[in-house]
This record gives sequence, C-alpha cells and structure tokens, in this order.
Amino acid sequence: MLGNYFATAWRNLLRHKLYSAINIGGLALGLACVIFVLLFIRDELSYDSWIPSTQNLYRIEKIYYSPGREPLELAVLPFPMPAALQDGIPEVAAMTRLNFTSMTLFAGDRQFRQQVGEVDPNFFQVIHLPLVKGDPTTIFQDPESVVLSESAARRFFGTTDAVGKLLRATANCATADMDCATRLVPLKVTGVMRDIPHNSHLEGEVFLPNTSIVDRIGQPIKQAWTANPGFGYVALAPGARPETVLAKSAPLFDRLIPVEADRRAGSQRYAIHLTPFADVHLDSSRWRFNQRPAGSRVTLYGVGIVGILILLVACFNFTNLATARASLRAREIAMRKTLGGRRGQLVFQFLAEAVLTAMLSLTVALALAEILEPAFGRLLQHPVAIRYDLTWMSLMALIALVAGLLSGIYPALVLSGFRPSAILRSGHAGRAGSGRLQTILVVLQFAVSIGLGIAVAVVFGQISFARNVDLGFRKDNLLVVAGNGAVMLDGRGSFVQQLRSHPTIMDVAVTDAVPFGSYSLALPSAQVPGRPDPVALNQLVIGADMPRLLGMRLLAGRLLSDERAQDRFNARGGSANGANEGRNILIDQMAASNFGFTPQQAVGKTILVGKSHVQIVGVFANTMFDGAREPAKATMYVYDPEFPASVVVRLRPDAVPQALSFIDQAWRDFAPTRAINRYFVNDNFARLYQADERQGELFGVFVVIAIFVSCLGLLGLAAFAVGRRTKEIGLRKVFGARVRDVTLLLLWQFSIPVLLANLIAWPVAWYYLQTWLEGFAYRITLNPLYFFAAGLAALLIAWITVFTHAWRVARANPIHTLRYE
Repeated sequence: MLGNYFATAWRNLLRHKLYSAINIGGLALGLACVIFVLLFIRDELSYDSWIPSTQNLYRIEKIYYSPGREPLELAVLPFPMPAALQDGIPEVAAMTRLNFTSMTLFAGDRQFRQQVGEVDPNFFQVIHLPLVKGDPTTIFQDPESVVLSESAARRFFGTTDAVGKLLRATANCATADMDCATRLVPLKVTGVMRDIPHNSHLEGEVFLPNTSIVDRIGQPIKQAWTANPGFGYVALAPGARPETVLAKSAPLFDRLIPVEADRRAGSQRYAIHLTPFADVHLDSSRWRFNQRPAGSRVTLYGVGIVGILILLVACFNFTNLATARASLRAREIAMRKTLGGRRGQLVFQFLAEAVLTAMLSLTVALALAEILEPAFGRLLQHPVAIRYDLTWMSLMALIALVAGLLSGIYPALVLSGFRPSAILRSGHAGRAGSGRLQTILVVLQFAVSIGLGIAVAVVFGQISFARNVDLGFRKDNLLVVAGNGAVMLDGRGSFVQQLRSHPTIMDVAVTDAVPFGSYSLALPSAQVPGRPDPVALNQLVIGADMPRLLGMRLLAGRLLSDERAQDRFNARGGSANGANEGRNILIDQMAASNFGFTPQQAVGKTILVGKSHVQIVGVFANTMFDGAREPAKATMYVYDPEFPASVVVRLRPDAVPQALSFIDQAWRDFAPTRAINRYFVNDNFARLYQADERQGELFGVFVVIAIFVSCLGLLGLAAFAVGRRTKEIGLRKVFGARVRDVTLLLLWQFSIPVLLANLIAWPVAWYYLQTWLEGFAYRITLNPLYFFAAGLAALLIAWITVFTHAWRVARANPIHTLRYE
C-alpha cells in the first residue's frame, strides 16, 4: 500500500511538470536557506567549544565607575587583578593572563613584525589550546622561550618541526641592562600548537611568558591598578559559583586598591564580571576592546527566525498551489472514494506526495548549498563546510519531513473531503478549500519579503550614514606608524622631520590618540572652583601638531604649542599629585557645555583636575574618535611630549605608493632592528561596521530568496486563478471591457494581498529596526520612505509576476473564451 502511494505521487509529479517544478524549486530554495542558516548558527555556537576542560573557566571583565558618567565596561583589566582574585578568594583555583604587543622577531637574517601574546607561564595549563609538540607544564619553564602556531612555524622556519629552533627579539628597554635597541635576545621554541581556528574569541600565533626579558609590560604597569594592559581568566574550583567570587571581590578590592584623590574605595571604583569561557563570543558585545569582534545572540536569533520564515513562505506556496489546483484531481478523488477508498487513506496519500516533494527538494537544496558554499564562506569571511554525518543528515531529513507535512496537511484535508456524488454529477469540484486562507498565506509571504526588504534598506542606510557622518576631523589618507619603535626612538624628531621633507607627504604629527585605534584613555573628573558638581572627562594625549593634521575645528582660543612650557602636561598621574598645577589644556564643546560655558566663555577659565588647577586655552568642536556607534564624550586634550606615541602621516592621495616606499626606507634607516608597523586609519574605520555589513548582506540574500519564492508561488497561483476566471473575462469583453480594463482588474486582485502584507510588515519591521538602531549613538531616523519603497517594490514585483498571465487572458478572443467549459 505504501509503495502504491509513492508510485501515485511520482506519476502526479511527472504529469504536472510546471506545478512540480514550482513546488520543488520553492521548497528547495527554502531548505537551502535553512541549510545556510543552520551552518551560520552551528558556527556561532561552536566558538571555543572545541577547547577541552572549560566548564569552570571564566573570562574576567572590568566595570569602572566614575562620578557623573555611565559605567565603563572593559574586556581588558589591570595586570594585578587576576592574581589578587586567586590569592584572596578560595573559590578561584587558578588564573592566567594574556596581553598582546607588537614585536619584531628575527629568524636568521629575516625580520618579521608580529603580534605576540605575552602570557603567564601556566597559560597552556589553564586554557588547553592543543599542542602538537611540547608539554604544557614545562614549555615556559625557561623565561626565554616561545610557543608558535603551525602557521607561524612554517612562516619562520619553513617547517612545523620547529622545537629547539631559535627566534630573536630586542629586550624591553625599561628593564634590560643592555643596549636594547641593537642587542637581540634568543628565544627558544619549546612548543608548537595547532592554529587557532576562526571559531574562538582567542587569537594569536606566537606566545611567550611574561617573565621574559623581552616582555613589553614594564614593572610599573604590572603593579598598577589604573592601567588595563590585557585579558584575565580564572578557573573556579569544582562546585564554586561565580556569584560567590563576585561577592567576595568587593571587600578584596577595598583592601588592595589604593585610594586616589577622589577618596573612593576600590569597590566604589571597580567591579568585575565573569563570563563563561564558551560564552565569551556571543555574550561580550557590551565589553570594549575584545580580542576579536563579538557575536550577538540577537543576530543569531534574528537569522534563525528569518530562516524559519523563508521556509514557511515556501511551505505556503505548496499549500496554496495544491489547494488551487484541487479541481484538476476532483474526478480522481471521486473515483477512489467510489471504489472504497477511505478519507484517511486519501489524506495519507496526499501527505505522501507532499513528503516526496519535500525530499526531492532537499536533494536539490543540498546540491545548491554545495554550489553556493564558497560564496557563503566569503560572506561570513571564513570557510564553512557541510559535514554529512548522521546527526546533520538526520536533522535535514527531519526538517524536510516537517516541511512536507506542514505544506501538505491542509490540501490533504481539503482534497480528501470532496463528495463523490457532486463531483461525478458536475464534472468538477468548484473552488476547493477556503479562498480566504489562500489570501492569508499570500499576505504572510509578502509580509516576510517586505519586512526583510525594509531591514536591508535601513541597515545599509545606517551604515552609509555612519561612514559619512561628520566626525569632527578628516580621516582620509591618514597613515599611522605605530608600535614599539616609533614610541621610543631617540631620533624620533629627526624621523619626523625627514618625513615632512618628502613631497608625497602633506603633514606629520606625533600623538597617542589615534582615531579608531588603541590609545591611552584617562577618565578624570574636573570641577570649576566654587562649584560642587564634578564633570566627567575623557583625557586624550595629542601631539601639538595633531589638531592641524586632522583638521579639527577650533571654536575658540588657541592650540597648544611645543614652544610654551605651560602647554606641556604630565599625562601619567601628574594631576593627582599636583604636578600639573598651572598647565594649559584644550577641551571640546561638550566639556565646555558641561562646565556651564560657551566655547568663548570657557577660554581662560581655570578648572580643578585632581589636585591641579589647569587653564583652558582653546575649545574644539566635538569629535568622534570611536565612530558613530559611540556617543561623543566630554574630552580634555593634553600635550605630553614624553608620552609614548605614534607617528601619523597625511599622504598625498595621488602619490600613496611612492610615499609608502619612502616611509618604509626612512624607518629602516632609523630602526633597523624593528619592523615597521603601519596601517591606514580608514582601514580601522571600515572594521567598525563589518559585523553590521555582514548582517545587512545576509538579510539581502534572504530578501532575494523570499521574494523569489513568493513570486514562484504567485506565478503558479496566478495561472490557476486567471484560468478559473476565463469565462467571466469573456463576458466582460463581450459587454465592452477593453484589454487594459481586464488586465487592471486581474492585477488588482493580486494587489490586495500585497497591500495587506504592508500592514503586517511595517510595524514589525519598525519595532525590530528601532531596537537595532539604538546601538548607534548617531543614527538615521526611520523615514517612512523606507517602508513605502519596500511596499511599492513588492507591489511592482507582484504585478510583473502576474502580468504575463493577465495580459494573455485579457487579449484572448471572447468566442474561444465563452466556449471554455
């Protein structure tokens, strides 16, 4: 019996090729979309799950409280904090730290600029990254040792068999008793690890112990609670709860953290948060300075819901088309019932046809997924692969089975309910099922398409706005020469002068604060003498020439100058001990407003920062060094010529290659033992919105699929609907209706569901997008044009889809039309 059902289903698929192609094609696209959605979800959920023994492992995040400002939430933290937690809280069984620094490594006579992870010697015992060679308990016993990834080993030595080989690096000038600019320290390779895959919040190819002489974290930073050089992890004892650690951390911070000028205890300034190691990727978007861009559970759920909606759209197609063409099978159903077929048997037969269609669609979907897999990998910016294991194939078969049953259940109930006597007497079944349900399904199909279309338009509109918003400075053609080398060169001034002399370079400045990069950020509170309320400020260290190079707008007063002694500021704690008494600073418009001044009024005013009275000599327009996602902060700008800094260069746009070649040569002349570390500011700016662009592109692909699937169903539905109204159209033409009138009548029939779909899609899209836009401090408004444009586009697509059928029937000769039936 079961074989008979599937044989009948197969014959029906072959007999009605257009109908079968539309159903299989629509379901295949929906299932292919589900496959890619599942690949995306599986990839996001796989982050760090491949690392063993992480059940009790947590990353520490720091929350900094400052009067008058929102808490600052950081993924980085002070160097002493993890060790203090282990020493002072019994529930913390182990801790380890990770800090990244840019370093020049030598392999033979070859020079490499490399990001190096400086870690505690127990790093590989706490975080069990897989080692190909080496023992995690001994690899860092010697301070002058290094662990390489397989890729780094091949790059340095041409082989992964690198244990025992030597790399060399310069020592930390602040701690080494040697000529650190020229003398190289040998580092022995003691371990080789597997490359860290993309699905980890960790990164790094080279790791060395922070006890090494080449370690770049100086002792002052290792003892300071105010600096945040890197990341910290703790392993809790079995059965210990993170809430217990958090509760015990407050009194611990009160004991250990020195009370500063504001007299706040440690727990009033700092708090910690513990994120389970395997959840860091999806749950860390709120923390600043993550190692890699964080994922988002909201995006994960959103993509999953969109995949389900697109599959439902494909299922609605099947339901609509199967119901619309029911009259073609009326006689078959009547004969089966007359010959003793029961309704349950007929229901089972039609469900078997639906499941067979779904399984054929799954085969096509898997083929499509294989073809499009490389393109999907490029969209995600890392490779993905379909693994044909038992779990994956069982899941796909289950989804196809559910899709088939969901698609076929309503048509099966409708078709099996025909009364044989009425059908055999009249020869047809009339209109099968509820026309209202068919309309509802079409409405839902287009509601999904319109909603996704609005989302795509708004996402790319916001990204375009964020890319072009007035940041308060010019970011084009800016090159940053950064890292260990430019910051400590004895001849840095000569290096800068040589760059300025070249015709391809428009301007040069030395600064710590680089837009969209890493920079030192102090968070002092200041107040106007005689006023009790403090004003929270961001303190940025800039070079005297940096405002001119960036094109920052000076609203009032003057710039800082290297020729004025009072313009020089001690940015490393000088305000707290009064060392900056009488010094000059710059502020921005927001800071002036928070002090209660206009820009002109602020110039010449004295404010108290820590224990130092400083004078405001100029006011800038507000700037956004972190892009449009972060709101502009009230900022004070100071000039400290002794502060570690980078060299920022503005290049002539028509001579970029020549300028880069000259800068590289100039660097080699001044720092032969350090590889240059340079990048364009625009490249960092582009990375700010990569995740949003990826989300927009994903939604764009989903929009195309949803619209195409909807149009497939509309095409088939139009063919049956227009055919059903053939006699009516003939009568209308006999009574004088023109071809245009008939065409417009048929187009209007399919316009109503699209117009109703807008009423559903608009409020849902508005709610979702309003929430998404709140992630940007500077954002577009939800202009009604986005909604009208998406609705109009859907209407035009529906018209184009059904126009061919409508025009053909409208032009038919009424004589032939009236002889229909």
